[in-house]
Amino acid sequence: MAPAQHQPLPTAPEKLVVLSYNLNNYATKQSRRDDKAYAATARIIAAVDPDIMVLSEIAGDAGVARLQADLAAAGRQYPYATVVNAADANRKLAVLARFVPVRVAHDITSTYQIKERTQPVKRGFAHCVFRFANDYELHIVGAHLKSKVFNSLGQTDMRRYEARQLRYHVDTILKSDAGANVLVVGDLNDSPNSSSINTLMKRRAGAGKRLYDLRPVDETKASWTHIWWKADSYSRHDYTLVSFGLLPEVDFEGSIIPTVPDWSISSDHRPLITVIHPRNRTDPQVLNHFKRSIFMPPSADAREPIVGTRKPQREDEK
Repeated sequence: MAPAQHQPLPTAPEKLVVLSYNLNNYATKQSRRDDKAYAATARIIAAVDPDIMVLSEIAGDAGVARLQADLAAAGRQYPYATVVNAADANRKLAVLARFVPVRVAHDITSTYQIKERTQPVKRGFAHCVFRFANDYELHIVGAHLKSKVFNSLGQTDMRRYEARQLRYHVDTILKSDAGANVLVVGDLNDSPNSSSINTLMKRRAGAGKRLYDLRPVDETKASWTHIWWKADSYSRHDYTLVSFGLLPEVDFEGSIIPTVPDWSISSDHRPLITVIHPRNRTDPQVLNHFKRSIFMPPSADAREPIVGTRKPQREDEK
């Protein structure tokens, strides 16, 4: 479906729910999924009931069509879908939505130089711009950076260079509109203190140029998003990052890792939810919720131990 350049703009909902989810080889050639896994994925997405979703590791148009059909059977209609057809012919990014974007600007051509070789950003970057009748505009940018699987070129450097290209993409948006509402989501395959995440977030830049880490947590306040079953290792690989202009519209309490049954049947990643109130607002105090551009949940002020990427307090430190 083409962008809605000449169609009436949709009415802005009270809340806009955005889902980011790595589907772990959904219908790809490497897929080991069975019917239970496909059914679990549909159940999880239907329960979240997002307005827009950004999906990683899905097998292009065929995978999208299967998911749309499963969701329709569960009473969830997503008439708009777009696939990022970048260098990876198998594991792709896709955006599904209830609204038609006014502009689609996927990046499938970015490259970088490493060890005298030119490498493509293998999965490219998704970019859809949604606009509503109240003139609210939201940029959704999706990414799936290089995995930690060995590569002779150096997987750490490759991921950092991909993150740099993603940052250039965000900078292009902000250069055109310094107050743009930008939501960057996806599987970034690295920890919050890594060079690639620091490159993307630009933590040392001025407040208006940074990206802010919402750091969603589950009901136990755990922030991990990926499990490596072989090593029984839990990591935070998936992110929701927002521009300074978008911060006042974020529903921090609603932006979470949902507790859903069968998550481990569906994928080795957990889904992330971002909730936005699509009306332009200002909030001079919004940065009080952040430390080094990372959202600090209210429980941090309550002096409770935090399970996740920050070190828990010991009893004698309270």
